[in-house]
Amino acid sequence: MTRADLVFHNGPVHTMDGGRANALAVAGGRIIGLGDDEVRPLLGPGTDVVDLRGGALLPAFQDAHVHPVIGGLQRLECDLTDLHGLADYLDRIHAYAASLPGEEWIRGAGWYGDVFPGGFPSRTDLDAVTGARPAVFTSHDGHGAWVNTAALRRAGITRDTPDPPDGRILRDADGRPTGMLVEGAVELVTRLLPPPGRRRIEEAILQAQRYLHGLGITAWQDAAVGDALGIPDPFDAYASLADRGLLTARVVGALWWRRGVGVEQVAELVDRRDGIVHGRFRPTAVKIMQDGVCENLTAAVLEPYRGHGHERGISFIDPAELAEATARLDAAGFDVHFHAVGDRAVRECLDAVRAAERGTDRRHQIAHLDLIDPVDVVRMRELGVIANIQPLWARNDPVLVDTKLPFLGEEQQRHHFAFGSLARAGVPLAAGSDWPVSSPNPLWGVHVAVNRTAPPDDPHAQDHRSRHDPLLPEQAVTVGAALAAYTSGAARANHLDHETGTLSRGRAADLVVLDRDPCAVPADELGTLRVVTTVADGRVVHQSEVP
Repeated sequence: MTRADLVFHNGPVHTMDGGRANALAVAGGRIIGLGDDEVRPLLGPGTDVVDLRGGALLPAFQDAHVHPVIGGLQRLECDLTDLHGLADYLDRIHAYAASLPGEEWIRGAGWYGDVFPGGFPSRTDLDAVTGARPAVFTSHDGHGAWVNTAALRRAGITRDTPDPPDGRILRDADGRPTGMLVEGAVELVTRLLPPPGRRRIEEAILQAQRYLHGLGITAWQDAAVGDALGIPDPFDAYASLADRGLLTARVVGALWWRRGVGVEQVAELVDRRDGIVHGRFRPTAVKIMQDGVCENLTAAVLEPYRGHGHERGISFIDPAELAEATARLDAAGFDVHFHAVGDRAVRECLDAVRAAERGTDRRHQIAHLDLIDPVDVVRMRELGVIANIQPLWARNDPVLVDTKLPFLGEEQQRHHFAFGSLARAGVPLAAGSDWPVSSPNPLWGVHVAVNRTAPPDDPHAQDHRSRHDPLLPEQAVTVGAALAAYTSGAARANHLDHETGTLSRGRAADLVVLDRDPCAVPADELGTLRVVTTVADGRVVHQSEVP
């Protein structure tokens, strides 16, 4: 008889396939027993027995939409994401700059605009803590940059520099650049930065892996594998880490679709995918950006933005071309991962899927879906398209209330982050974080999906409105549905559901131990749950001490 390497007992085991047990046994990286009656005979002298102490065991979490290379690089630089205040930002930047006196550039990211007077940072604040070296700090959402005077000077940006076609240089009353660059103007400075080399990219992936494992995540879909979002292509770095046994996560790569190149790139994408043989990195999806974001009026919407005339955003790809691309990718065996924030973009993506002669078992998904017309909720179910949701965004925090809702009409606001409508219609849900845009903590995401308010410890949502005023509470989902979106639902979106996402005999032992049972705590405590242990293929990859 095979003896267990690892046994968990004395707590609920949520299998996420409708079942529940009170013990689980692992051997050789696989689950070999569920429940006391099966597990007890599998104990041996070498079995490591883990007492759950009333905590819960679940399938490990997965992130269906994340940018771990950017997030990892950010953690290796001056990371501001855990702070929310100008004084705190400046203190950390000053300490970071002082710790690296030989660095030519001072680099970081993660700031929120609502901490600054008027909503935008100033170069003079940054000058005070960085001195004569150029400094650039990207906003948490990646749509802007805070730079100092030295960086403006290095880039040759003066009062006479015109705005680029796709961006803005913010200026004071005298026309002088303030140090805030928006959208395409960011590249006027960032193009001067030395790009990270292969070793640095690998270091960033490993840094992200450690962080995500600590949050109970053992699999993710990287939503931009290619020359995209201002970083070098991480494809070879992923492949190398997998070959060397350093990639303990399961990673699905969404290969970047280059706008303006056309469908001839499909053959190249097929070659990239088919050249990889290692199972821990599988580039089997393709990412297509169909629109932007509501905050800068680039999300493609059906009705005009409030207060902006006839402005309805931008469809980055012509709908006919999008349909042809989707059909070609589907025929080539790819899952298509669409970015669609506005309701018009969502409709265009659904039209493209409908026009494709879908192959067997495709997992096409639309990420973000900030707005969706009720008619298209039904169409998503009929077409089997996965709703890739970012639960943490669905709350009344300043980023939403002050910078987004003013642009949306009353009808648009009623269909905002419509998770409940999607779930009730039978649309499959998968959860992602879009980290580093927002925290990748799945337990925070579960909290928001269920309560439609911010989790207690989130530093970016400590005002009364975000903590106590639910955003469209009728769009909340159950605890079970929220957990499924981070486990079985995300596994399905990642095409990993053949061995992960649920717990049963023979499946991979990708597991997470929580300090308490999410199905038993009050709903307003979901965001306070903690990860105790994370297991990937039967191997403990994270262990924390929870008091």
